[in-house]
Amino acid sequence: MKGLLLKDYYLIRSVLYVILAVFAVVGIGMSFLTSTWVLTVLATVMLGMISVTTINMDKNSGWRKVSLVLPVPRKAILDSKYILYASLSGAGLLLGIILSVVVSICKGSLDLYSMALFASISIAMALLSGSMTIPLTFLFSEDKSMLGLIAAYPLSAAVFAGAALLMDNRIAACGLVAAAGAALYILSWVLSRKHIVKRDIR
Repeated sequence: MKGLLLKDYYLIRSVLYVILAVFAVVGIGMSFLTSTWVLTVLATVMLGMISVTTINMDKNSGWRKVSLVLPVPRKAILDSKYILYASLSGAGLLLGIILSVVVSICKGSLDLYSMALFASISIAMALLSGSMTIPLTFLFSEDKSMLGLIAAYPLSAAVFAGAALLMDNRIAACGLVAAAGAALYILSWVLSRKHIVKRDIR
């Protein structure tokens, strides 16, 4: 498992540095124009999306076919993608919170309620999106999976917006959606281990 995660890290390492640089410039600039805590959502979503691209990288490089002759179980390959997505999304969440706190202190407007709210939104969007994008990227071609990736985040945002409209307490609504996202992510992982690993590698 460690080797699979390192492989993916080496694949995205150069892109990761560019994304972090873009995030630092654009995100911090946006935080002064909108809510400071938007950094949390941006970082979580951006880093999570990078991990999904490694699936298509494996397809395009032919690594998925080569892996069939290696002593690597198919389930381990799939598990590594879910672990990578959760790890990068978690790292993005932590990075976003840290930067948001720093910017908030500089602006003199540290708001713990907003921090909890946007952290819940970030977790919910990441887990809901990941539960859809990872299996779709395994199952479909790069073009079709990219459409799924584009649609997943607005759909996740719509779920959150619906919950916020139905419940007066926004923190409770976000927490509920985050819990639902965690449940769907685990369900997606379990079902993928049962069905996707049995499909022919293309």
